[in-house]
Amino acid sequence: MVSEPQFAEGIDPEQLRPALNALQSNGWSLDEENIGIKKTFYFRSYFKALSFVNVIASQSGTKKHHATITIRFGSVDVHWTTHHPRGLTDKDTSMAQYCDQAAELVGAVEQGQGLKCGPGA
Repeated sequence: MVSEPQFAEGIDPEQLRPALNALQSNGWSLDEENIGIKKTFYFRSYFKALSFVNVIASQSGTKKHHATITIRFGSVDVHWTTHHPRGLTDKDTSMAQYCDQAAELVGAVEQGQGLKCGPGA
């Protein structure tokens, strides 16, 4: 069963749905509550992962919209949702699109090609 996104009050779902569909075809998925979108990005070095986070942080500050970000060894989890009003908005989809562009510029790789924690790491 496909989950239906929960759009924030005042958002026209039909206007936002094409952007959401494009993001979902590019690896983004709805979060557990269907009020946000999330994706994991993979990198060959910890430095590249941190660089990616810094690029997102800079844009987030400019747009006054911030993600929940988890940095792991070789990967970064990004989660966008709008808290007021609660639900999915164009802020989330536009920042997710920005993340995809930033990941490409920084050098994201496919899952399994990222840095792995191992001996001496």
